[in-house]
Amino acid sequence: MRTQPSRRAVVAGLVALTAAGCSSTTMGAGTVPVQAVRRGAVSEAEDGSGGSRVMQILAHPDDDLYFMNPEVNQTIDANDQLVSVYLNSGESFGRNKVPGGPKPVPDVPGYAGARRQGLRQAYGLMATGDVRAPWTTRAEELPDGTLIEVNVLDGHPGIRLVFLGVRQHLGAAHTAKRGLKDLWADPTMVTSTLPSTGSPVTVSHRVTRASLTDTLVHLLDQYRPTLVRTLDPDPDMQVHDATHRIRHDQPGYSDHPDHTAAALFAHAALARYRGPGNGVPYLVTAYRGYYSERWPANLPRKLIRSKGDALNAYGGAPDTCDFAAGCGDYDVGSNRSYKTRWLRTTSLRYPTAAPQLGQDAGGRLTAFAVLGGQAAMWQESARGSGDWSRARLLGGDGLLPGLTATLTKDGRWQLYAERIAALGAKPKDNRREIVTAEQARKGGPFGAWASLGAPDRAPDRGRRVGGPVVARAGDGTTWLFVRDWAKGVACRQRRADGRWTPWKDLGGSDVQEGLSAVTDSKGCVHVFGSGHDTMHYWRQEEPGGPFVFVLTNLPGPGDPPTALLRPDGSLLLAYREAKTAIPLVHTLQAGGDSWRTERTGLVARGYGALALHSLRGGGVLLAARNNDGSTSLATLLTRSAPRWSTAAGAAVAAVSLAADATGSVVLARLGPDATLRTAVVAPG
Repeated sequence: MRTQPSRRAVVAGLVALTAAGCSSTTMGAGTVPVQAVRRGAVSEAEDGSGGSRVMQILAHPDDDLYFMNPEVNQTIDANDQLVSVYLNSGESFGRNKVPGGPKPVPDVPGYAGARRQGLRQAYGLMATGDVRAPWTTRAEELPDGTLIEVNVLDGHPGIRLVFLGVRQHLGAAHTAKRGLKDLWADPTMVTSTLPSTGSPVTVSHRVTRASLTDTLVHLLDQYRPTLVRTLDPDPDMQVHDATHRIRHDQPGYSDHPDHTAAALFAHAALARYRGPGNGVPYLVTAYRGYYSERWPANLPRKLIRSKGDALNAYGGAPDTCDFAAGCGDYDVGSNRSYKTRWLRTTSLRYPTAAPQLGQDAGGRLTAFAVLGGQAAMWQESARGSGDWSRARLLGGDGLLPGLTATLTKDGRWQLYAERIAALGAKPKDNRREIVTAEQARKGGPFGAWASLGAPDRAPDRGRRVGGPVVARAGDGTTWLFVRDWAKGVACRQRRADGRWTPWKDLGGSDVQEGLSAVTDSKGCVHVFGSGHDTMHYWRQEEPGGPFVFVLTNLPGPGDPPTALLRPDGSLLLAYREAKTAIPLVHTLQAGGDSWRTERTGLVARGYGALALHSLRGGGVLLAARNNDGSTSLATLLTRSAPRWSTAAGAAVAAVSLAADATGSVVLARLGPDATLRTAVVAPG
């Protein structure tokens, strides 16, 4: 058990942001505080939350520990408010099996209660270092009279576990079981809650699709999160065979049906969420579930160990507590989670959702991201000022994380994003699409969002589309790339006259979500995607020409790639190595065919996509989220050995780098308080 430093109590609901603003930092020159208004008799020193309020919407008790951690732990260490909402009881068939012991007699309410106790142990460990940390449990009444269980960690009132208690399985033994998936798909279905052993909620309540959505809307409005974490609403299609066993997947998809349904319920509620208040939007991020067992592991050892510690605490062991239902989910404890790929991987559904950062036609840095389902724009007040505007929302209701921004030759911004086109109960009414909006003139307003469809018109396949990546070719055309339902790459081309070609499959093998595209000095476009065993690569041989798939034979990646055109015309490709998370850097000389591996000597810090930027006088700056959720930076390809430095402040998803008008390199990331955070990390 690790020793946790004493933490200040998180005070729930006492911070209301005045705007979706931007905090700006100059490395070595201090930090400008996030704009906030504090209410109540709580000192700033006691508060400790910095305005960040995080809500996690899960299907089962343990989804957060397997699929969202280490980011759960990072939120707790940052002293932010954290509310985890569990939709169903996770009672399964009621067998709390002790490893090596006999098959237990089914006890459905008891197993549900034991899993709740396991969560209290895990969160107690993460927050205080003590699995026996005391909690206050109580029943709270919803507006419709339904009772739910709320657990509050004593001395840390901002850490709460909320159990809605919906039955995981509705139906008697040997009959068809109906769960969250069916509740989402059938508005007429009625199920009920399950009172678990030891819960303050002792009566069952009726649950429908509408009432569950209403409950989530109520909780969002009650806790007013600035960051909402969900599971994957659109898991990959998956062929199940002897190599890829179905396990707990839903047939034809790489995730548990409850995970998908919980994410869809979350998005249905978010469509009605009014936001934290005072005009402040919010961030959404999503995590893959069982998908992660079919791709290379991506976490460094230190994070695997801390993730395993929390799961061991959750698993517990018999007779180690005084709770009537039991002391955890026994089959998970005793390091048994180390047998799963889930422990070694944390995969974001939208892994490259960094702020899009660049200079406008007048030289002012401009940033774009998705807040509250809409595109948001920030801009410097003057060239190189470092003084940023508040976020201006640009519409596009239903946008998902991962917006892309490009600047036309005549100085107009064009935006591309993935959007929820429909979120209905039936497959034909559950659709995703790629959309675009652009300025009519330089510096002018943005026009209406227009649909570019998806690579496959069938709604179920179209839902699997990935976030868009855009590159502008030397012949004046724009290329749009997405990962498609078959895990390949599809593209559309916008010709110089503004017309779009149909979607086209580029071929190649399976790639993960998170593509990178770059245009070389000749005007040819290059596209990269992380495969199972190596980096996949498509390129044009001449401007405007067809794309050719090229084998790289580079080491296997664990996360998405990032490509950079250097001033000398060479291409730099960086990504994290599978299993170790060590950053790997490779160079392709202009006109060359062979990649050269650069020796950096960097050790593993964190996981996820990397950011790159060329520096004056040579060298490349690399930025990455590190083990504690802040950002690490290192200068590569110089005579000096690279060393990590740290830019304080948590970052959600990925980070970005760009030069301002003075030549200084600026780091941009979105904080869990839904603000843009910038820092000058290299002088001009």
